[in-house]
Amino acid sequence: MTTRALVLDFGGPVLLTIFELVAADADSPAHALLHERGPFAPADRPDPDWADLQAGRITERAYWAHRSEEWHAAGGAGGNIRALVAHLYEPARPELIRDRARTLVRDAHEAGIPVGILTNDLRDFHSDSWIEKIDILGDIDVIVDGSVEGFLKPDPRLYELLSERLDVAFGDMVFLDDQATNIRGAEDLGIRSVLFDVTDPGSSYAQVRKLLGLAEEVGDG
Repeated sequence: MTTRALVLDFGGPVLLTIFELVAADADSPAHALLHERGPFAPADRPDPDWADLQAGRITERAYWAHRSEEWHAAGGAGGNIRALVAHLYEPARPELIRDRARTLVRDAHEAGIPVGILTNDLRDFHSDSWIEKIDILGDIDVIVDGSVEGFLKPDPRLYELLSERLDVAFGDMVFLDDQATNIRGAEDLGIRSVLFDVTDPGSSYAQVRKLLGLAEEVGDG
């Protein structure tokens, strides 16, 4: 078995979040619904659903179901999460992927470290044609998608599937995810984990690089 592996959640650590994309979509109902929500909610206007999600009181699916209902009620096309996602993420384009995620994947591979993606909703939220056009996915050694497997993080079985397919023990993984409940699920299994801070991505990547023994990114910090 290899001694180290990098494991990335997709939405957030690799793919820009809806909350970031909506900032440039001021004329859409999505802007009014999602601007300064989630991790970007100001202290004087908190997002109660997001707080419930981070505390594990609701699931990520439930959070986005609520936002999709609001989107539809405000005049957004379609009444489900996939319609909302398509509005912001279509067409597939390189700038949807974080440059630092590309660099991290490249540097991990150059150091002989395999890279896996552990996601809940890749094929549930995105079409097959969209996925095929996202080039970084072709650089990933193993992709485990809960919407395909029938288990969702933080269910231990999803982490087990990734461990089996990467042939890497839990204790040899470094996991980056933007949801606190998924981090808790990983840590319960002995996986070293970093909670991705979408408001300060650089610090999260730096923590992962340190845990993997990778050099600091040039220009980082």
